[in-house]
Amino acid sequence: MLSCELRAALSGETTPKFLATLDAAGRPNCVPVISLAPWDETTLVFGEFFMNKTRRNLLVNTKVGVAVINERLEGWSLKGTFLGFETAGERVEWLNQTPLFRYNAYTSARSVGTIAIEEVWALPALSRSRLVFDFARVRLLAALVKGRGRTCMPGRVHEKFQRTKAVRALAFRGEDGYPRALPLVACVGAGSGRLVMRAPMVDGERVRLARDTEVAVAVITMEPIAYQVKGRYRGGIAGCGVVDLTECYSASPPLVGERLDRAGKSRG
Repeated sequence: MLSCELRAALSGETTPKFLATLDAAGRPNCVPVISLAPWDETTLVFGEFFMNKTRRNLLVNTKVGVAVINERLEGWSLKGTFLGFETAGERVEWLNQTPLFRYNAYTSARSVGTIAIEEVWALPALSRSRLVFDFARVRLLAALVKGRGRTCMPGRVHEKFQRTKAVRALAFRGEDGYPRALPLVACVGAGSGRLVMRAPMVDGERVRLARDTEVAVAVITMEPIAYQVKGRYRGGIAGCGVVDLTECYSASPPLVGERLDRAGKSRG
């Protein structure tokens, strides 16, 4: 089920990998989970490490989505079923010996989760010239549709979304009830309450993203620093998609889950 290229991407210690889950109401959550790795040809494992919201979601809905993109801008979208957490055993010992946890300044993995892979979708590779074109396109449109609503993204979050080298992932509930996770590159802020993204796979043959669909978008930089924003997809304009934002969270240690928009002070 895993191609050589996908297995290599999933095995990468710094490859951007994202895990999408759904809460009890079917709302998506999407966070970077760099510890995601192939256990065998049909199974993934990951460390439970600063993922309170994800853990709560997995306990009420075992359907998951995974997005991964490598340095050659080759991307994949996977869906699967969460099989549970283990606190001891071969998988826990193996993951805690990987460089990500063995030399981690915070802690080792408290437990290891396992995902049974059900579908793998290889996305078209993105050329460097296409990347430049897509960023120019979304930035131009962002200037034209700049949101004038309430502030959602603080300045430090907005700045991360403007970076060319940052990686993003979009998550939403698919028609089959699974969270779908798609890697994004060209996705920038239009003011502090809106995103504009260029995602050719959205509204294509494989993915139908209807207007007003609830979405979550995560961004991770090379430091690494990560954030997650949530909102509703407002449709396409000139080949790009627009998302109006309602929530913003920190998604990297030490304040994982801290809500950053003005409307909320709690942890997600």
